Amino acid sequence: MSQENFSTNVQGERHSRYSGSVRFFSKERSKLPKWEFYLIILVGFITFVFGFISTAVYFAVMYVSPIVSNLTGFTFLGSRFLLFTLAMITLSGFLLAVYPYSKAVDGNSSLFIILSFIASGIALGVQVYKLAFDGPTWIGLDLLGEHGNTVEMMYLGAVYFAYNLILFVLIYTIMRREFEE
Repeated sequence: MSQENFSTNVQGERHSRYSGSVRFFSKERSKLPKWEFYLIILVGFITFVFGFISTAVYFAVMYVSPIVSNLTGFTFLGSRFLLFTLAMITLSGFLLAVYPYSKAVDGNSSLFIILSFIASGIALGVQVYKLAFDGPTWIGLDLLGEHGNTVEMMYLGAVYFAYNLILFVLIYTIMRREFEE
């Protein structure tokens, strides 16, 4: 193959690589529809903000816990399981929000959706583990001991569990469609 044919061949590949569809291992990859692109970014952003604010509230409660303990007599305990769950939800939301951008620029979008799925699965697994051993008020029991065994803490745990379960199913659906293309 001469140098001239090689350069036109390379330029031809570049041209086809940046045209409407991309060939990746002899398979055409499609773009996301515009509404789906924005919806996934919105869900990822909301999840990231939800996890980030929850983590910030956790750290704020731990920071002011000595003051509250002196005033009320309640002793706040650190919960590694809750903190880990919140961190995984935050990470999952961030990776889910980055996924459409990566897909739009023909990056490695599969990596982002797989990592988001794993993070959400780990958070869900931790929640199921704590639900199995501590019951539906596990967040309250972890943070306040026996004083946290209340209906409000059960509702808080249910909100985190339901949100993470819906997120897990959504990410699984996106991931499955990603690999069917």
